[in-house]
Amino acid sequence: MTGKDCEPDMDDLVRLSVFSNIGTSIVGERSICGVLDRVMEHIGSFFGPLNCSILLVDAAKGELVFARVAGSAAERLSSKRIPIGEGIASWVALRGVNAIVDRPQTDPRWSDSIDVLLGFKTESVIAVPLRSGDKVFGVIELLNRLDGKAFSAYDMRVLSTIADFAAIAVEKAYLLVEARRVSERDPLTGALNRRGLSRAIDRESARRARYGGDLSIVLADVDKFKSINDTYGHAMGDEVLKAVARTLQASVRGADSVARYGGDEFLVLMPATGPEDAEIARERLGQELEKTGAAYDPCFSVSLGVHTSGTADFDELFRETDKDLYRRKVGPLMIGENLLAALDDEGKQ
Repeated sequence: MTGKDCEPDMDDLVRLSVFSNIGTSIVGERSICGVLDRVMEHIGSFFGPLNCSILLVDAAKGELVFARVAGSAAERLSSKRIPIGEGIASWVALRGVNAIVDRPQTDPRWSDSIDVLLGFKTESVIAVPLRSGDKVFGVIELLNRLDGKAFSAYDMRVLSTIADFAAIAVEKAYLLVEARRVSERDPLTGALNRRGLSRAIDRESARRARYGGDLSIVLADVDKFKSINDTYGHAMGDEVLKAVARTLQASVRGADSVARYGGDEFLVLMPATGPEDAEIARERLGQELEKTGAAYDPCFSVSLGVHTSGTADFDELFRETDKDLYRRKVGPLMIGENLLAALDDEGKQ
């Protein structure tokens, strides 16, 4: 065999260049959304399907979710869910193997539920799994070529290659998101830590610079927390902190952020919330925390302060919220009892 016989032909070089460009483009994305969007872009330009979808596995609910959809069905299928076990995409997700089907209506794996919903007739299907190791986390599915031809074995090889690139990129992006999440969360309670709170504040600063509006903060402090630790041990103290965090996280809006602000203090950042709504939120959170505290043995209580600001001075907002918390926590009598001590402390400064 001569050296000339071993040289790749021009078609091979072109295909290699195309795959290299596709892989670089997909793997270069840093976010999961970016990866999915880039995959859809390449599928659309390479295959020209009438409809194409990326479905992700929701293992907790036993469903496949249409995370990305392009083509005539895009608007009606976006975010729709189908049970795992129904249809060819589900078969691929369960077994982790490719599927290519011509005249799917005669295939026992076929489900016509989506065709009935859309008033559509599927003529040809190709589907490949997205996997991390031996675990399938999604499926890429294409329906009907625009030219009317059936999908081919070559199409399958190309789509499998794109799926491999996509899986690597999704896993990388997921690990980046997870690493950031871990670095921004308090390991005990799962609430934001100071770093996570700082990022939430940065996002809120950008929002307010663009749209304006009020910002409110609720500060929650566990009463006599040192006594809980001293009397019942730090393990019980940890359980109390976790209970407070769970209650706050379950009771706030999706736009709000819950952070562990100090040892036994939690902060709720509430965007676009004026003083009246903030006070309502404080009372509601107080009621939920009272229920949580009463259900524990030993019982515990939480004091809440609130403040609203129309400016971007977060340091002032925190200080005023802390003052409100202290006023509510100690009450007039204790302020009177500690006034001389506070005056003495000021004299020493």
